[in-house]
Amino acid sequence: MMPKIVTVILAAGASSRFNGAKIVAKVQGELSLLEHCLQTLDHVTTAAGIPPAVVVLGAHQTDEILAITADHSRLFNDDWHLGLSSSVKLAGRYAQSQQADALLIVLADQVALQSGDYLQLIQAYLRNNLTTCSFYLQNVGVPAIFIAEDINILMSIDGDKGAKGILKQHDKNNSLNIIPMEQAQFDIDTPADLARWLDNKE
Repeated sequence: MMPKIVTVILAAGASSRFNGAKIVAKVQGELSLLEHCLQTLDHVTTAAGIPPAVVVLGAHQTDEILAITADHSRLFNDDWHLGLSSSVKLAGRYAQSQQADALLIVLADQVALQSGDYLQLIQAYLRNNLTTCSFYLQNVGVPAIFIAEDINILMSIDGDKGAKGILKQHDKNNSLNIIPMEQAQFDIDTPADLARWLDNKE
């Protein structure tokens, strides 16, 4: 039987370095960063035959953002000010509530990732049911698929930390699928990042 993979997009941050809600910045024609991410993941979940992605919202919950996410399930992170770990924990609790076999964590601002990148992760996970992650800038990172046993550990991280520690432990134990994904290094944190991205697209 196909394992149940739950996909959660983390989009709850204040984007303080961006001076505003970066998830509504236009990155591809009229598409905002969040719309681009949702469209990409819609292709992925349909192709892989897994449930549609769920979005974690927090600092920014404007009418525009609520409209963009209206067709997707949403999780509202009231503790967004506690950092990335608060969204990771919310994603973990959601995955447990769905009795998921695995949790695919996606960052809304990794603008260069295509559906094929995520499908590669999913296919690698399905081959051996191991934790599976991307590798870029000489390091393991997200997007990543965490197996059910990882989720309790995800619940114990604090502050503005993600899940890299779990990935590194799996790597040490030779229980990690690693997928080279240099395009995962491109994220939008500042207006300068956005300007660079738009310049390179032209």
